[in-house]
Amino acid sequence: MKRSHPPSPLQQWRGGLQLAGDGFDQVTSRIHEFHRAISDIPFTALTPVPAISAATAPTRLLHDGITDSVYSTVRLFGKVLFGAADTVFKLGERALPPQPAATPNRIQDDLVSAASGLVGDHMASRRNPLTPRLGFRQNGRLLALTPEALAASHPEASPRIAVFVHGLCCNENSWQLYRRPDDPQTLPYGDRLAADFDITPLYLRYNTGQHISQNGRALARQLVKLVAAWPVPVEELILVGHSMGGLVIRAAAATGLEHDQAWIRHVSHVICVGSPHRGAPLEKLVHAGVPMLDQLPLTRPLARILDARSVGIRDLRHGAVHADDWRSLDEPGAEQPRTIRRLPGAGYHFIGSSIGAAAGDPVDSVLGDGLVRLPSALATELADADSACLFRLHHMHLLNHPRVYAEIRRFLQASA
Repeated sequence: MKRSHPPSPLQQWRGGLQLAGDGFDQVTSRIHEFHRAISDIPFTALTPVPAISAATAPTRLLHDGITDSVYSTVRLFGKVLFGAADTVFKLGERALPPQPAATPNRIQDDLVSAASGLVGDHMASRRNPLTPRLGFRQNGRLLALTPEALAASHPEASPRIAVFVHGLCCNENSWQLYRRPDDPQTLPYGDRLAADFDITPLYLRYNTGQHISQNGRALARQLVKLVAAWPVPVEELILVGHSMGGLVIRAAAATGLEHDQAWIRHVSHVICVGSPHRGAPLEKLVHAGVPMLDQLPLTRPLARILDARSVGIRDLRHGAVHADDWRSLDEPGAEQPRTIRRLPGAGYHFIGSSIGAAAGDPVDSVLGDGLVRLPSALATELADADSACLFRLHHMHLLNHPRVYAEIRRFLQASA
């Protein structure tokens, strides 16, 4: 989905109502299925007794007819109500003079980012105005990648740039997690790189519910524009990704190589923090569990809810960063994702963590950092030898922790 401008307040209201309407329809449908599954239990139990089964048949027919009618009426009412509201807001957008973009609201941005991780592909297909638009953000606002706009937003631009790419259900605000005003050790990594190395940090926001390969291609296009429009000649690009963000960076690098884009020659480091290069166990569990849950009427509604998860989440099952991966991995006999090309002039550094106390202990072996296990995060066959393994840190702590920054600093100092 492409938009030339950020959404106005009216568009935000319309997008929120559209999400609410879609959610209302899904919840009503699942409750209907669960209701029918429960009510079918006694009727099904009486089926082996012919006389009783025949006697209860009219009751079952009446019950099912009323139940289906009630839920169908509720769904229809919801569609009419939310559809009418959508139409009213669209008419308002056309009738009123152009409105300024809505003022950034961090809580709202965080909620929308979380929703987009879960159903962002559906939001894009519905052209929901709230669908996150891939681009660099400053104080919540989209940066225009023109020389004039970048010179105004970065008057002290450095020739060294660090691009930060967040993970699933997050946005650029996530790098501020665990920040404490009285502790400079908890400043975001970008702020600390600016102070220690005179590196200008830039933060990406994107729709994490879309395919990783699609976001990678879009990021590559943004980097082409960024390098061309930066106020001073770019000497060095450092790419830092958390979780899914590391996979998006690898996908962007492959796209840059494929099309020989100029920005790839400036990349010195690719740093992936807690990224599931070899897949995430939770998505593997859900993928395996949905068909089993679908076998039983009582658990089928839960299977339908889980099966509605976004394609971005599905890509995390194997860490699919190439379009051919998600097109073919569900086919019988499909192999693991391909190993995509890496930037020859850049160092690849992977930071993995575990909530366990040491490698191989029971907690580490089973849970890893809570979402990604160490073999997947470190992926030693993909990274350079200079990577890092941290313990007693969970997945979200990797977004802002002094021990993680110490490793990032070490990577940059070693190359210098």
